[in-house]
Amino acid sequence: MDSLQVVDGQNLDPRFTNQEFEGEVPFDSRGARFYRSPDFDEGIIIEGEGAAMKIGGFVKVDLIHDFDPIDSQDTFNPSTIPIGAPPRQNTHFQANTSRLSFDTRWPTEYGTARAYIEGDFFSEGNRFRLRHAYGEMGRIIVGQTWTTFTDMRSLPQTLDFEGPVSGVSRRQAQIRWTESIFIEELTWATALENPQVIFELPEMVQGEQRTESPDLVTHLRYTTDDVQLQAAGVVRQIGFQPVGERVSSETAWGFNFTGYIQPTESDAAYYQILFGDGIGSYRGLPDVAPTGPTSAFLLPTFGWLVGYKHNWTEDLMSNFIYSQSRLYPSDFQSADSLRETTYLAANVIWNPTERFFVGVEYLFGTREDADGSRGEANRIQSSFGFYLP
Repeated sequence: MDSLQVVDGQNLDPRFTNQEFEGEVPFDSRGARFYRSPDFDEGIIIEGEGAAMKIGGFVKVDLIHDFDPIDSQDTFNPSTIPIGAPPRQNTHFQANTSRLSFDTRWPTEYGTARAYIEGDFFSEGNRFRLRHAYGEMGRIIVGQTWTTFTDMRSLPQTLDFEGPVSGVSRRQAQIRWTESIFIEELTWATALENPQVIFELPEMVQGEQRTESPDLVTHLRYTTDDVQLQAAGVVRQIGFQPVGERVSSETAWGFNFTGYIQPTESDAAYYQILFGDGIGSYRGLPDVAPTGPTSAFLLPTFGWLVGYKHNWTEDLMSNFIYSQSRLYPSDFQSADSLRETTYLAANVIWNPTERFFVGVEYLFGTREDADGSRGEANRIQSSFGFYLP
């Protein structure tokens, strides 16, 4: 214990801060650091013999009011809008998206190694829930973190925890290798990731879904201070084993094209185009749906989002986001099967001091089912955040 001491950033060994990590989100606003880990060179830092650890996190309190029926009270998820439900309003306060993180670093012959663990309380009963747990050294990442299929820089800074209906923000266990190619700004990443699938079974079939191989995910990314463009792809085997029979499988695939452009210091625009067959679970939707009493197919999906961010002053910012997600259900699926959702968010976020922010956000969403029936919901959310020093 005598070798441990709390230090400030100015006295910290520079070996712990002079390296950029692939697992780190390269950009996030001062007022809404929802994707990026805490800065390592300030706050609560404990340094020992050849290692240092930063304790970080934040307290976030959400005050939510729904003007229309929606069954997801913690998040704004348009797929949970109950079509045809009697009118109702609902008020809900929560603090379960608050986080706690531990970022530990130490020098090695291959550069600085990093182990990062982060969790929140967004679970049943507000129990502590794992978000990130991964190690990084050189070009390799092993553990649970953002999927290689996503681009966190092109995701909007919403106060709502769910985010746009086409945004891919899944975290899963993986092993990833990243390499610069041709020029420093161009990187190629390849990963084997934990397969997760969601089935809608035919009514006359009983059995178990099987994942006999990992998801193969890759992306090509071009990054500068003002621009980031990425093309990502995934190939996966989706298997099913009927009772007493052999496993049958199909090859699913998907692409995710994303971009972030910052034309001025005060403005930024971003987009995402997502499509494929059998990749619905990357957005919490089905991968497989029935086409008959004993048959099924890989469910096609298509989604897109556009967003715009404007900094009114150094301490005041706004975001506007519109997103749409569409599934292509078969004629055999039920009339209330999900076909399309939309998501709109507009917010103002103010951080009067470095470690405090307050914001208000308007949310609007729609749900359309396979039979054409439609529902919509409106929500106002206010959030208050306190970052650990």
